[in-house]
Amino acid sequence: MLPFFAKLLPCLIGIEACASSHYWARELVALGHDVKLMPAQYVKPYVKRGKNDAADADAIGEAVTRPTMRFVGIKTPDSRAR
Repeated sequence: MLPFFAKLLPCLIGIEACASSHYWARELVALGHDVKLMPAQYVKPYVKRGKNDAADADAIGEAVTRPTMRFVGIKTPDSRAR
């Protein structure tokens, strides 16, 4: 996955916050991207149809552009260990 993102110009990337999202956010930020993590419960209202990967990706894309969306801070490996 990283080679794909390394080829892209820096852009905004939205990710649902989960156990591995902080790792991926740090990796993508290191490539120059702007990464925003969002709690899944805040993304759920933007799902327009059945639960599947495409619908989830569409909802994340919609949610990350909302001006009132609340984002989760990206944690360091040390803060994740606590």
